[in-house]
Amino acid sequence: MKYRVTLCLLASLFISSNLLAHGSGHVPVTEQKALVIATQIVQGFANIDPQLGFGKVPASWASISNEAATIFESGDGYRIIKVVNPNEESALYILMSAEGEVYDVNTSGKFDGVN
Repeated sequence: MKYRVTLCLLASLFISSNLLAHGSGHVPVTEQKALVIATQIVQGFANIDPQLGFGKVPASWASISNEAATIFESGDGYRIIKVVNPNEESALYILMSAEGEVYDVNTSGKFDGVN
């Protein structure tokens, strides 16, 4: 539970900066900004178990670069970002709103309610 709070706080930090930058808070972030947000989220998971069902994330995630992130899928109001860790030969998928709010993270890229 402690790690979910940490995830929420990290997400809030990134969302707050978007709100201040855009005023209304309803402006979609660019694809590049979405990739940066996703990278920062997974870097924050390094060496901890974020309590999201996939266990402890190796320390090598802390050094992931923005180039490791790609748009995996996008739809009306959401994006799924895939961040690959070449050191671990694994990936994390981040579901976020078009405005950059992070909803969930997993290892499959499949999210309930997303077609």
